[in-house]
Amino acid sequence: MENEIQVLDPGKFSRNEVGDSIAGWRTSGNTVVAAGNWFIRVLPNGTPAYSQRIAEAVDAVVLPPLYHLPSIPETPRYGNADALADALDASVGCARRKKPSAELLCSTKAATTRPCGASGDGRDAGLRLHASASARDDYIRLLLSDDHVSRHLVTAGNWTIRFCDSATGREAARGLGGVVVEHTADKR
Repeated sequence: MENEIQVLDPGKFSRNEVGDSIAGWRTSGNTVVAAGNWFIRVLPNGTPAYSQRIAEAVDAVVLPPLYHLPSIPETPRYGNADALADALDASVGCARRKKPSAELLCSTKAATTRPCGASGDGRDAGLRLHASASARDDYIRLLLSDDHVSRHLVTAGNWTIRFCDSATGREAARGLGGVVVEHTADKR
């Protein structure tokens, strides 16, 4: 697979036409890395981090596909990842917390009966806070664009939690007042 790079001549294409072209690619289910008058249609390769690495290398932004998302509640909101982890702990558990990156990882009560992931460390939930609703939605859409990894997402307010197990995700959604966004969500 190859990525497709397009550079539109600003003398021939207006800013709106560049935006319309990018929107067309996103609407058809493509991830785009863009800046100025150019963009790269990034072909899926199994991980959202791939398009993020491309964007960092060329000083651009990642624009995920414009998949339809369910109505997401504005609350609850959390001030930090530990507060979200405490709320999750009261619902389905959140033990063995570890924060190797922007995502806090922990083990729910399902981790011992239904482990997931190649790491084998038993952490089955990934918690993340977002600066805005649009940043949250872009993150969700980027995860949905990855057809190679099963993800069960719960979200509301300024947060998302990835679960390996759909039943645990549904239980956490009820306990936290969030909604479930399944990997098989309607992609249109």
